[in-house]
Amino acid sequence: MSDRKRTREKEDRRDHKRHKSSKQDLEKLKTQTKKLNQEVQKLKHEKEEKPEDCIPAEPGNEEARSFLAHAPTRGLWMPLGKEVKVMQCWRCKRYGHRTGDRECPFFIKGNQKLEQFRVAHEDPMYDIIRENKRNEKETRYMHSFFS
Repeated sequence: MSDRKRTREKEDRRDHKRHKSSKQDLEKLKTQTKKLNQEVQKLKHEKEEKPEDCIPAEPGNEEARSFLAHAPTRGLWMPLGKEVKVMQCWRCKRYGHRTGDRECPFFIKGNQKLEQFRVAHEDPMYDIIRENKRNEKETRYMHSFFS
């Protein structure tokens, strides 16, 4: 009986030592992860993304990039007389305006009828408006036919 008791006590001591060492290992691991997280946060702050980085640094985009670089990033106010546009023109491929805006170098150049057709087809409501006009003509025709 005493042998059994001794072996149990030895096993209990071993288990206690194991448990104690695993707690210490867990604490060491926690402190290491905290340190790593702090280092990661420091690196993230060093490589902070700038708003002008979304526009490629190519000739013709300098004005849009410089405006975004100096534009306010915090607060509810916007610079007077300027609108921040992070978009690309389909015609000239520059950033800072859309197709059809006055800032575009191709604003009034080219075939005007083709330009009107392009503007109409870029409009998402174009098909709906065209269908409504067709329906109105049919109802007028049918109404005048039966009257």
